[in-house]
This record gives sequence, structure tokens and C-alpha cells, in this order.
Amino acid sequence: MADPLKILGDLSAKARREIPPTVDVSARVLSRLNREAPAPSWPMAFVASGAAVAAIAVLMISLPLYEMITEPWSIFFVMAANALP
Repeated sequence: MADPLKILGDLSAKARREIPPTVDVSARVLSRLNREAPAPSWPMAFVASGAAVAAIAVLMISLPLYEMITEPWSIFFVMAANALP
């Protein structure tokens, strides 16, 4: 029975003697990248601005609720201040 490590060593020695083919594709890749049009950035800007507007709306809604949760009597003071002339 043959030793698997010896077979693997012989195969690796044969592989070291082989010369790999020389292929230069960098020029083709760069020319292809230069030809491609960049993706438009306006959809992402639209989504980001929409998210910012939604965050501001949520913040404006939640600030009075946060004040009411932390200080329950504040709602009565606000109502009294609005009733004064």
C-alpha cells in the first residue's frame, strides 16, 4: 500500500517544477471599469432625507410625551399657562 504523504509530496514536487501561465487582465479590467456608468445617488439621498424627516416628526411627537411621563403634573401647568391671558 502506498503512503499517502509520499504521494502528496511527489505531487507537490511536480507542481513546483511547473511554470504557471502568465495572464495579464488588469488592462481589460480597468478599461471595463472606466466604461461602466456610476449608479445614481439620488435614490439614496431621497431615502436618507425621508428618514430624517420621519425622525424629526417622531422626535416632535415624543418630546411632550417624555415630559408627561417624567413629570406628570407638567401637563396641568402647561394647560394653566395657556389659559392665562
